[in-house]
Amino acid sequence: MMKKKVALIIDNDHFIKQSLPEWKEKFELKIFNPPRSPPKIRTPLDLIRVLRNKIAIRTQLPKLADWADIVFCEWATHYLRWLANKNYNNILACRMHRFELDRHYNEIKWNNVDSVLFISEAMERKFHEKGDYHGKTYVTYDNLNFDNFPLIQKEKTMQIGMLGNIEPRKGVLDFVKDFGNMDLSNIKLSIAGKAKDTKYYGEIKEYISENNLENKIFIEGYVEDLNKWYNSNDCIISNSEHEGTQTSIVEGVATGCWAICRNWDGSEEIVDSKGIFSNLEELKKCLELFYNWDDNERKRNINDAREKLIQTLTKRPKMHQIISKF
Repeated sequence: MMKKKVALIIDNDHFIKQSLPEWKEKFELKIFNPPRSPPKIRTPLDLIRVLRNKIAIRTQLPKLADWADIVFCEWATHYLRWLANKNYNNILACRMHRFELDRHYNEIKWNNVDSVLFISEAMERKFHEKGDYHGKTYVTYDNLNFDNFPLIQKEKTMQIGMLGNIEPRKGVLDFVKDFGNMDLSNIKLSIAGKAKDTKYYGEIKEYISENNLENKIFIEGYVEDLNKWYNSNDCIISNSEHEGTQTSIVEGVATGCWAICRNWDGSEEIVDSKGIFSNLEELKKCLELFYNWDDNERKRNINDAREKLIQTLTKRPKMHQIISKF
C-alpha cells in the first residue's frame, strides 16, 4: 500500500519532535523547517533572516504543496495563513496551540483549512465560538510518552514546585506573594524554568529578598533531570492565566505529584477537582487538604488522579492516526 505523502510545516518542533519517528514510518514525509524570522528587526542580520524566510516560503512551500497529499502545519501561524490563501489540490490541516487562538485566529481563512486539531476540549470549544467553521475538528494528544515519567511512591518532601517559562502569564510572582502570605512555615517552594522575561524575573527575586523568603522559596533555573525534580516535590503547581494542556502538570502527575491548579479553561480535563482553585482562600484549602491526608489517603488520591489523567489523554487519538484517515 502506498504511503500518503505528508508535508509537515514547522518552525518550532518542541511539541512534535518525539512523534517524528512514527510519522516517518507511517508516511512519506517531507519537513519544511527553515530558520525562523526574528520577532523584531534590530540588525542587518535580522533583516537577512527575514528575507531568507520569505524566500523559503515562496520557493519551497509551493513545491511541497504540489507534491503532498496532506499539508500539516504544526502551528496555526504565518505558514498556515500563507497556505490558506492558496488553492492546492490537497488536504490542508493544522494543530492549534493556546496562543494562536488569541493571536492569529483572525489572520487565517479558516474555511480553506480542511481540519484543525486541538490539545484540549476547551480550546476546541473556544475555536468554534469564534466563527462558523465548516471543516472537521479533533482533540488529540501525543505530547508525552508516559513511560518516560514513571510513578514513584515517595514519602512527603514538604516541598511544592512550579515548572515552566518564568513570565507574567504563568502567574509566578503572584503565587510567590500568595505563598509568602500563607502560614505554611514547614513547606518550601521550588521554581524551575527559563527566565523569558528578565524584568519580571528580577521582580520575583527582589520580592523574595525583600521579604526574607530565601529559605522558603528557591529559584532553580533550567532543570536538566526532570524526573529528579518532580520527585523532590509533593505538589506540582499551576498559577497560569490560561494554558492549552500544561506539560508540567501532566508530567508531574504522571510521576506522582499532586496537581494544584488555577481554574483556567480546560484545567478540569487534567487536574482533579480537589486541586483546582480560583482565589487565595481556595488555594490555601487545596494545600491544607493535601497535607492533612494521611499516607494512605495521599497515595490513593495521587494514584486515582494519575490513572484518570492518563486515561483521559491516551484515549484521544494521536495526530498520525487522525491524519491517516484524511
